[in-house]
Parts: sequence; structure tokens; C-alpha cells
Amino acid sequence: MASNDKQTHKNRHFCQSLQHALAGLRVFFMEEGNFRREFVLSALVIVAGVAFQISWFDWFVIALSILLVFLSELWNTIIENVVDFIIGHQFDVRAKKIKDMSAGAVVLAGLVAILAGVYVFGPKLIDFLGGFLND
Repeated sequence: MASNDKQTHKNRHFCQSLQHALAGLRVFFMEEGNFRREFVLSALVIVAGVAFQISWFDWFVIALSILLVFLSELWNTIIENVVDFIIGHQFDVRAKKIKDMSAGAVVLAGLVAILAGVYVFGPKLIDFLGGFLND
């Protein structure tokens, strides 16, 4: 009987797996304020990329940076949810340590994204501001 239960819950095809994955991302977007803020900042970076007409390589750098931040935030959320599921509503120093380290990974991903932004937009901003200063 248990094997039949497994079969009824197993994804039968790629589209079904994709639907579950998209449902997970939808929950992530709706429940995680940090992700929504990162999403808005990423949209602003994309607008800046269009405005400054950045190169294909720069788009690649920006895309990887954005995806790194999104992925690290998703993993942080997963880790926090698993820890909370295991320990419930009680405080545990080890759980706090795990959650703090997971959040630290998001901070490091953010620093990578900032460095990528400086690499891509720094020279363009200097040229743009230089035009104002020289006029």
C-alpha cells in the first residue's frame, strides 16, 4: 500500500515537476520580503543596464550576480524553514548559529553582486558624471 501512495505523489512528467517548482517560487516570492526587495533592486539594475546599453558580457555578469543573490536567498529560506520545522518554537543556540551562517551567505552573495555592479556600471557612471562636470 505504501508503494502505491508513493506512486500517486510522484511527478509523472516534467510539466508536473515544473508546476511544483513554480508553485514553490510563488510561495517564496509571496512570503519573503527580502526576496521581493532584491527583486525590485534587480529590476532597477536591469533598467540601468538598458539605459546604459551595457555589453552582452556585462549582461552575463549582471545576470549571474542577480541569480546568485536569488539562489542564496532561496537556500537561506529553505534552511531557515527546515531548522524551524525541526526545533519548533523553542530557542536553540545551534539553530541560531545555522540560521546566522545561512544569512551570512546571502550577505556574501550581495557583496559579489555589488562588486559586479561596480565593475559594470562604475566606468559608465564616471563617464556620465564626467559629462556633467565638463559642461
